[in-house]
Amino acid sequence: MGRFAFWKIAAILATIAVATPAQAERLSFDHRLVPALKAVLDGGNAAMVDYNGSNPRYITDVIAVQGRSAKDWDVALVIIARSPSAKAATAADWLEELRSDARQRCSASLVVLAQEEKSITVERNAESCPGKYPRNAIYRIVQGKNSLFLLAVLSRGDLDSGSRDEWLALLRSAHLE
Repeated sequence: MGRFAFWKIAAILATIAVATPAQAERLSFDHRLVPALKAVLDGGNAAMVDYNGSNPRYITDVIAVQGRSAKDWDVALVIIARSPSAKAATAADWLEELRSDARQRCSASLVVLAQEEKSITVERNAESCPGKYPRNAIYRIVQGKNSLFLLAVLSRGDLDSGSRDEWLALLRSAHLE
């Protein structure tokens, strides 16, 4: 791994740990629970990670776990940190945005897997979506005092049960610091 690639990946990992829309809250999770994700992050290929901090109120990271790059992936982890807004002030509001987006794209079912006071984990299956819209997704939305966070596992194909279990363990490990 080249020196530039190493430092770019290190900077992105640091950003993931502290990516918040100008707030003190941090979302942490154990990336080691998904060996394929850990391998990508340890691999140092900067093309597999895309950080977009152009809007400090809506920061995104895309990490390609399977595929050629963060722009051309088959399975990806998407991390979003956003400031609450009039449209989405709570985890439940953000879930409604996800439901609305799924309905507009194709026939999809969203099933709540876990719900706590400040977090919701849901799974979306959309077998018949056109184009590159991911067929399967698992989302965890976490509501902090000043921020909302989303971890999304997106797959253009089916996740086998072993991979799904690993991703669910990663999502369960997510917590605010």
